[in-house]
Amino acid sequence: MSDKVDSFYEKELKPLLRGYLSSEVMSKIDCAFVFAREAHKDQYRSSGEPFILHPLNVAKILAEHHASADIIITALLHDVVEDTGIGLEEIKEKFGEDISELVKLLTGLKSINFSSEEEGQAENLRKLLLAMASDVRVVLIKIADRVHNMRTLNYLSPERQLKIAQETMDIYVPIVHRLGMYAFKWELEDLSFRYIHPEEYKKLAKLVAKRRKDREEYINKVINILYSELSKNSIKCKIEGRPKNLYSTYKKMERNHIQLNEVYDLFAVRVLVQNISDCYTVLGIIHNIWRPVPGRIKDYISSPKPNGYRSLHTTIFGPGEEPVEIQIRTFEMHINDEVGIAAHWRYKEGAAGDKDFDEKIKWLRQLIDWHDETSSAADFVQSVKFDLFRDEIFVFTPKGKVIDLPVGATPIDFAYRIHTDIGNSCIGAKVNGRIAPLDYKLQTGDRVQILTSKIPHGPGKDWLNIARSASTRAKIKTWYKKLEANEEEAEKEETLKKETTSKVQKKPAKCSEKEKYVVMVDGCEDLPITFPKCCSPVPYDEIIGYISRGKGITIHRKNCPNTKTLEKDRIIPAHWCNIDDTSFITGLFIRAKDQPGVLAEVSKAISDEGINVIDLKAKVLLNDIAKISAKIEVKNIIELSKLMDKLSKLSCVQKVRRV
Repeated sequence: MSDKVDSFYEKELKPLLRGYLSSEVMSKIDCAFVFAREAHKDQYRSSGEPFILHPLNVAKILAEHHASADIIITALLHDVVEDTGIGLEEIKEKFGEDISELVKLLTGLKSINFSSEEEGQAENLRKLLLAMASDVRVVLIKIADRVHNMRTLNYLSPERQLKIAQETMDIYVPIVHRLGMYAFKWELEDLSFRYIHPEEYKKLAKLVAKRRKDREEYINKVINILYSELSKNSIKCKIEGRPKNLYSTYKKMERNHIQLNEVYDLFAVRVLVQNISDCYTVLGIIHNIWRPVPGRIKDYISSPKPNGYRSLHTTIFGPGEEPVEIQIRTFEMHINDEVGIAAHWRYKEGAAGDKDFDEKIKWLRQLIDWHDETSSAADFVQSVKFDLFRDEIFVFTPKGKVIDLPVGATPIDFAYRIHTDIGNSCIGAKVNGRIAPLDYKLQTGDRVQILTSKIPHGPGKDWLNIARSASTRAKIKTWYKKLEANEEEAEKEETLKKETTSKVQKKPAKCSEKEKYVVMVDGCEDLPITFPKCCSPVPYDEIIGYISRGKGITIHRKNCPNTKTLEKDRIIPAHWCNIDDTSFITGLFIRAKDQPGVLAEVSKAISDEGINVIDLKAKVLLNDIAKISAKIEVKNIIELSKLMDKLSKLSCVQKVRRV
């Protein structure tokens, strides 16, 4: 058996690795192989083969897509801690902290047990997804591990086969789809299909095999015609036919209630070219040869899918008026489209600092945010399954960025997908330039603009019924939970205040002589109050009091940066009172274009609101930008917010903030 293991490593894995890794790195991988082989030497799989062949095959799957050395080494070691007596400290000592941490993450991921209670299942899936989100390399190793397990599923009992196949279809297929790893997606789908619906699989496989020869001859005819025309136009290319995977064919027949002889795209033609310009040239040539099917032209090059997929798609009426699907892409796009994020390691080592890479896995990073916003593992899993593991639509922001949403999503879902604050500030939406109701069901291709208020007012009470996305509903629920908590706290404070007042009537703490308004400071009477310049608190701001040595009480806004340095045991509650006929002083920072009359325009906007300007200064910065500092006197935060909103709408103003 050891000869078989060594032969596999030397003849099947090492040649792949030598093709893209240095000799120095190869020596580290040799060490990992020897270490794993010895650790698993007395272990065997259900097939009777040495267990070490499993991590070797996982490493080979990853090597076929040029995975980095750290991923290959971890793949060889990923079962060592779980299945042998070797600990993480030994892994760390021999292979370093990075490999040790990766092995630790993988060791903590047990198989998802679908026979367990629902909450236990949810907890297992939560751990899997969060581990993937914390280190994207975990995703690649887990997927390669699952691919090999599915390839060798025939050695298990029928019950285990069904359970693992269903788990693969429910969890792993959606994940590889979202990561753009289509080669893995097609294989995992067909392998799962084989065990979930064995009779349908056998029947369809037999029917497709019967039609294969005729279909291949037809596709070759299309390829020859196309190759001849592209050669005339000096287009360097590679043209190939690709049979569609069985599961996608089965789903199409089931969805459209049709027979196999009615499925025209059992094979697709793929054209690979050198650059993007050639892609569009080829599209034009194809449409000159054959008539395109209306509505079947899709440009995923100028507008890639969120998972990074890029290609031109068209369906034409080929020879004999038979529909044929043709895909056009560059060679580089093809690698990315086949293996998604795994293609990243073909071009550079690791993932840090790569903006394109980070954008592709942005949805994976969102899992951390969604986890923080949900109260239980079950809620988290529901959000993930609903938002990530279902059919999608693709809509556009006003700037043309593609946003993916679940089918049936509304502008509310779109707003919260952009940012929670956008959702909480949403007051309306425009779809394709026209005002649309918030319950409008978005369609692929829609361009969506969210209308917001300056101050987040929170979601409407009916939004839970309108929102389609589970993550959106979780964010709406979070808002109302915080609101309820604040109301309960306010009620408690009011009750306590009444009880205290009935025993000893409180007196408002004194302000300095020049201040005309006052605050109520709990437990302190007749102490002088000052308002520091660091945050300039104003009526209706949330405030706290701070007992200063020899200075009485200073009042800060709760979000003042200086409160972080204050002694916590000197901080006391404070409340505004007697402020109906008072005013206060605060500052504004205004960033504007440096143009004639800009200061006068800003000053007029302030005075038109009946607000007193105490000081107004302007300073010209680089690039014709003016920085305007204003000190104004207003009655309360509402008046201030109204002014800031008005200033921000001036054509010369770029930014307004309170200082």
